[in-house]
Amino acid sequence: MAKFQIGDKVKFLNAIGGGVVTKITDDFVFVQDETGFDMPMQPTELIRMADMSGAGKMFNQKVGGQQPADVVKAAEVFTPKKADTVEGLQETVKQLQSQVANLKDQVSKLKRQLAAAQKQNASSVASNVLSQHMVADGEAEVDLHIDMLCENPGELAPHEAFQTQMRYFRTCLNHAFENHLKKVTFIHGVGRGILRDEIMAELKKYDDIAVMDAPMRKYGVGAVEVYFK
Repeated sequence: MAKFQIGDKVKFLNAIGGGVVTKITDDFVFVQDETGFDMPMQPTELIRMADMSGAGKMFNQKVGGQQPADVVKAAEVFTPKKADTVEGLQETVKQLQSQVANLKDQVSKLKRQLAAAQKQNASSVASNVLSQHMVADGEAEVDLHIDMLCENPGELAPHEAFQTQMRYFRTCLNHAFENHLKKVTFIHGVGRGILRDEIMAELKKYDDIAVMDAPMRKYGVGAVEVYFK
């Protein structure tokens, strides 16, 4: 699993977008997006970007700012006073219950802010993801080799690399529908054929596309073309 450092540019694996790592705790990696909002994420939900080539182009922005005050307040650790009496214990319990309720409220607020930010940026992010892969008007070419999608592919276990490739494939496919593309060529490589089989199984779920092997003279047997009706 990749180790993150403050300042790393990262991409979300289970959602649209990404940003810059601003803080790291035992449980979370805080990622600041282009709106200046810090989001606590699980390390397994992130992938570090190498540079501004390939999938990394979508983060070609400077991100700055400080952690919101309400997040800092939510993270404050409550230290109960020493309770020498039953009344003191009861008061401590009440204060702890109040603190738990406050934390739950802050988590709920963070989730609402995250959902709002994702909805606000969905259209621009969608176009940015495919803009780096455009090869002609209405046509894109997406290379799904793992070294094109992350900085240190050798740090990923085989199943992690496969999941990363499938997530990016689904993201590009969805954005192709949203942006009314005519054709997308997915370069899956050869290998053992596991990625190709999973991609073909996914494409069979759609009735409004046509799928065929990409030209062998250009891609060998390592690519598939998807035409959108």
